[in-house]
Amino acid sequence: MDGIMRAILSCIPVAPSSATDSCLSADFSSNFPGGGGGGEDRISRLPDALLSNIVSRLPVKDAARTAAISPRWRRLRSSTPLVLEDVDIFHDYVVGHDGLIDWRGLTSTVSRILSGHQGPFHCIHLTTVCNYAAARGGSALVRWLHLFAAKAVEGLVLVNFPRWPLDKTLPAELLRVASLRRLYLGLWDEFPDTDHLPRGAHVFPHLLELGFCRTDIKDKDLDSLLQRSPVLEKLALILNYATPRNVRVRSRSLRCVLFWMSIAEGLDVAVAPRLERLILWNDCPGACFDKNFRTRVKIGNTQALKVLGYLEPSIHVLEIRNTVIEFGTKASPTTTVPSVKILGLRVRFGMHRETKALPTFLRCFPKVETLHVMSAEADEPTGKLNFKFWQDVSPLQCLQSHIKKVVFKNFRGYRSELAFLRFVTERAQLLQKMVIVLADDSKEGVAKKLKPLACSTKRASRDPKFMILVRKGGSAWSFRVASDLSKSDPFDC
Repeated sequence: MDGIMRAILSCIPVAPSSATDSCLSADFSSNFPGGGGGGEDRISRLPDALLSNIVSRLPVKDAARTAAISPRWRRLRSSTPLVLEDVDIFHDYVVGHDGLIDWRGLTSTVSRILSGHQGPFHCIHLTTVCNYAAARGGSALVRWLHLFAAKAVEGLVLVNFPRWPLDKTLPAELLRVASLRRLYLGLWDEFPDTDHLPRGAHVFPHLLELGFCRTDIKDKDLDSLLQRSPVLEKLALILNYATPRNVRVRSRSLRCVLFWMSIAEGLDVAVAPRLERLILWNDCPGACFDKNFRTRVKIGNTQALKVLGYLEPSIHVLEIRNTVIEFGTKASPTTTVPSVKILGLRVRFGMHRETKALPTFLRCFPKVETLHVMSAEADEPTGKLNFKFWQDVSPLQCLQSHIKKVVFKNFRGYRSELAFLRFVTERAQLLQKMVIVLADDSKEGVAKKLKPLACSTKRASRDPKFMILVRKGGSAWSFRVASDLSKSDPFDC
């Protein structure tokens, strides 16, 4: 459970009142009259708009302290959009040396803060107190949801920790918080049923980002929610294990879908004309499923799709439009996605069948310019393909005419890895840069195995700036990196 909670906390958005902002509040208070700074009070001379902006970035306790400075500050605080994180006040309710928690006191304080501020709230993050607030009929949580709606909360994170042994269902009042622009839900057993909603009504007319973290939602309710969020740009399913069982994406506004550490029988991107990124990451802590389990990834109406990955032959069955991509499938307008420019593939080179699927996958994306390949270890290797296999591969359009950069991660020096890299070097005519990232557990001297690659006289690219970069490790790929739309390449780290 602790591992799941850590994974969730690493994915949910960081509130503006972070630890670094607390340093700001320390400097800030030293300039208050009587704040111990001993100097001239210059901050109080700032315009109201700027002071309000400062207060809105402070942790809730520090923001409350500003009311003691003067009537002006008190007035500013009461009208400033605030940030509320229950972790900022959590330690005030740890009782005694045994670490017992006064949940009732913590819940009462959260209620007092919510009812005592006129709103709006910039964002509210509740990651410790939800379980208590949702108990005994959930009256406290229902009351809070009414306040969220009345006080125009823009960002909301609700994590029901600890989830066990009690089951908690999200109250339907959540669907009335129409002001939301960002919503993340974690460890809830059931999302509210949407069948009772009026046909065509927008539930979240301003919502831009939606995340479900180990939260059960039925297929139909997810589909309904997407239809009722007309400006939604980002959808994240995090640590969701077969709930929903089949993810169907139909949205005219979505730009990014993240299927992160999640399992489903199908991921059907049916209609998403603005979708630019489909991010897949299949490491699922604590999940147990049959070794023959597969997720069908179906790509339909996605003419704007530019970034896709990591596709894994071990778990993903790729379907383009209505054609299942199999070994030997020929490239055609109905089996290719020419809009994809950045492709990520994760392959166990020790598995014969997975390695053979690589050319088939590459053939489906003929205009890829940047290729990321992550090498994964095989628990029970079934045989590695040598260079003879790659020599017999028929020409691939992406290698012949488009790929300019290749990043190979977790290189361990296996012959099957070297054979693939040699194949790319001898086929990629426009290749400008190859980055090889050594695995953290790679043996000493493994980089020397790449020397023949660098000195090859059979290199297809004649670009005078061509280079091969070899480096050890690198920054870990994370949800926050993958979901950052400001990054041109979400796989680069």
